[in-house]
Amino acid sequence: MRPFHHVITAAAFLALTAAPAFAADCAQPGPAPVIPDGATATLDQMKTAHEAVQSYANSLQSVQDCYEAKIKLGQKNTKPEELQKMRDQGNAAVDQAKALGDAYSAQVKIYKTRTPVK
Repeated sequence: MRPFHHVITAAAFLALTAAPAFAADCAQPGPAPVIPDGATATLDQMKTAHEAVQSYANSLQSVQDCYEAKIKLGQKNTKPEELQKMRDQGNAAVDQAKALGDAYSAQVKIYKTRTPVK
């Protein structure tokens, strides 16, 4: 029966050591990519910016997914104000991704007005 005791002890240890990780914030991506000015940017700069914006938006979605997972895991054992803080942080990541996408789209419109499509 001794090995079973070790399993319970190991499980308890993992539960205790996982608690600080649960409390930690989800990893935020680095600084947002710079969006070129559509009035002066080249096609290559706009394409490069598109890839960077898309990648950054995906990173922000991962942040929101992380917070959603933490909320689901901690609903029973986490204070409501902490759950709300996680919701707010996840929503802020989504809002940032939308704002970045909107800013890029605005510059694409400017780019297209000065560079007619052939």
